[in-house]
Amino acid sequence: MATTTPSSLMPRATSTMHFDTTLGALIIGGLIGMALWGITSVQAYNYFTYIKNRDRPPLKLMVAFLWILDTVDSCLNAHTLYFYLVTNYGNLLSLLRPVWSVIIISHYQSTTTFTIRSLFAHRVYRLSKGNLYLTGWIAVVSFAQFIIGIVFTVKTQVHGKSFEQISKLKNLFYLQFCVSTASDLSVTVILSWLLYQSRTGYTRTDSVIRILMAYTVNTGCVIAIVATASMISFITMPGNFIFLAFYLLVSKLYLNSYLATLNAREMLRNKTESIQLSGGLSSGRRDADENAVSVAAEGYLHMHGKANERIVYVQHVPDHTISGRPVEFSIYPYSGYTKD
Repeated sequence: MATTTPSSLMPRATSTMHFDTTLGALIIGGLIGMALWGITSVQAYNYFTYIKNRDRPPLKLMVAFLWILDTVDSCLNAHTLYFYLVTNYGNLLSLLRPVWSVIIISHYQSTTTFTIRSLFAHRVYRLSKGNLYLTGWIAVVSFAQFIIGIVFTVKTQVHGKSFEQISKLKNLFYLQFCVSTASDLSVTVILSWLLYQSRTGYTRTDSVIRILMAYTVNTGCVIAIVATASMISFITMPGNFIFLAFYLLVSKLYLNSYLATLNAREMLRNKTESIQLSGGLSSGRRDADENAVSVAAEGYLHMHGKANERIVYVQHVPDHTISGRPVEFSIYPYSGYTKD
C-alpha cells in the first residue's frame, strides 16, 4: 500500500514554479532587516550603558521609543515571513493578497523616519544657530512624508485586498517617495554645508569635521540608494516582492545611522581632547586667552572663546558635567565671541 507524504499532496504546479522574486526576496529582506535590528539593539545597549548619562531625559526617552518602534517593526517582519512561508505553505493564492502585518509596517516606517528626521532637524537648528528657514524646510517635508505615509496605510487597509489593488495607489506611493527623498537630501546637504562652514582652520579640529561630513554624506547616500531601489523595483516589477525587500530596510538604516552618531560622540570627544594647548601653540598664545572652551548643545563640539586671534583652544574636560549639566557636544564656527 502506497504511503502519502506531504510532498505528494502538494500541487504538481509548484514543482515547476519559481519563488525567487517573491518569497525569496521576502526572505532576504527579512533576514537583513533582522540583522539590522540586532545591530540597532547593540547600539542601543551601548548608548544606555556608556553614553546616556551625558544626555538629558527627553533624548534618552526618544532613543528608547525608537528602539521599541524598531522592535515592533521587526516582529511584523517576522509575522510576514511566517504567514507566507509557514501558515500558507503551498498556498499560491496567498501570494496575491497582502497580510495585515505588511500593511501596518508602512505606518511604523513612516513614524520611525519622521521621528529621526525631527531629531536631525533639531540638530540643524542648533548647528545653524536657530536658522528657522533651514530647520523649517526639513520639518515641513518630513511632516509631509509622515502624513502621506499615514494616508497610504489607511488607503491600503481599506482598498488593499490584493497587491493588484495596492498597485492602483502607485501615485500616492510615488509622492511619498519623492517627498521622502527631498527630506533625505535636505538633511544630508544642509548638515554637510553647516559642518563645512564650521571649519576653524586648525588641522586636527578640521579633521574631525571632515569625518562628520563624510559620515553624513555616506549614510545619506546609502539610505537614498535603498529607497530608490525600492521605488524602481515597484515601478518596473509590481508583480513581485523585490520592492518590499528594500522597503523593509529604510527605517532600520535610518535608526542605525542616528544611533551611530550618538555613540560616536565619545570617539570624537577623545579625538578633540587630544588637541591640547601644549600641542603646537606657543605659551604666549596660551596665556592670551582665559576662556578657551565651553561645552554645550547637542551633537559634537561647540568651541568659542574671546581670544584676540583666530585660534581655537581645546582643553581637557575631566568631568562629565559642567555646572551640574550633562556634557554634550556640537560643532559651531569660531566667531571670537562668547555665546551661551
